[in-house]
Amino acid sequence: MFPEIDKEKTKENVHRLLSHYRSMARLADEKYTPKITATYSFEPKAPGGISDTVGQSVSRKVTAEREIWKIGRAMNKLNAYQRQLLHDRYIDRREMTDTMIYYDLNMSERTFYRELGKAQFEFAEAYDDGRLLAEKWQ
Repeated sequence: MFPEIDKEKTKENVHRLLSHYRSMARLADEKYTPKITATYSFEPKAPGGISDTVGQSVSRKVTAEREIWKIGRAMNKLNAYQRQLLHDRYIDRREMTDTMIYYDLNMSERTFYRELGKAQFEFAEAYDDGRLLAEKWQ
């Protein structure tokens, strides 16, 4: 009924997305500031007088805000323990090493990685209707 899921690839997908969370948070918070220096180029201006850099900046900001919203929604579907693991690993502004995290949570290295893997897999199920789940090809 359900396709078989490749757990390792799924965890890689989650890691790839969440490892960019801090950058996305900075982009979503960033306000566009126009260049102060003159730019001499032969590129025509965008219609309406808005330069392409403004459009790109707004697009990045909107994309980052949308991803952060989807991540937050998926995180809220996890239990508190899983949320804490993923938050400490990927979201917290303090970039802590894995060693610091599992010492802080008072757990062994092996337990930390086992529980982190479970949390990553459940996050993949919860994120954007399972978009991060990777099916096994047979």
